[in-house]
Amino acid sequence: MPDPIDPIEYGRLLQKVDSLTANVHALTENVQAMRDLMEQGKGGWKTLVWLGGIAGSAGAAISWAMSHVKLG
Repeated sequence: MPDPIDPIEYGRLLQKVDSLTANVHALTENVQAMRDLMEQGKGGWKTLVWLGGIAGSAGAAISWAMSHVKLG
């Protein structure tokens, strides 16, 4: 026959479960916040690369024009 449940041990176990549940909830919130920041950064990198491509193309066009077009 199994041993009866000790109320003190049961209370300690419930306390540990409550503590672990709170910790998991906090970790979930932190991971979601980090994911949101990464998604914002991903859009920023795309914009930065796009603007860099435009600036590089414009600089190359100006450089080509200065070396091939003679004024005067």
